[in-house]
Amino acid sequence: MHELSYATSMLNTILDTVKNHNLKNVKRVSKIKLEIGELTFINVEQLKFAFQVISKSTICEGAEIEVEFIKPYVTCKECEYSGELEELEDLIISCPKCGSLSLKIEGGKEFNIKNITVEFEED
Repeated sequence: MHELSYATSMLNTILDTVKNHNLKNVKRVSKIKLEIGELTFINVEQLKFAFQVISKSTICEGAEIEVEFIKPYVTCKECEYSGELEELEDLIISCPKCGSLSLKIEGGKEFNIKNITVEFEED
């Protein structure tokens, strides 16, 4: 279950960001927007569950997680096709134009925190 390691990394990154930006009076993180490449094969429900468990008693507890998926983008070394892969039928990725397995993966393996929304305590 690699979702737990991704959830742990998310939590640490968010807590470090709040600390390093010297954000005072942060009551809680209410929303987290993620960009996840389809080639990470992350199960979003498992990721959300793992994050929910490890974020208890932190400012991230109860945060809503919103996910935008990034399609795989490849360049074929045989026919020079460049573009998105529309369908991932199995773990073997081939060029949609010529069928070659000689591909350079240009995108689709990302895992980015795109945005966080925080609520501040009132003075």
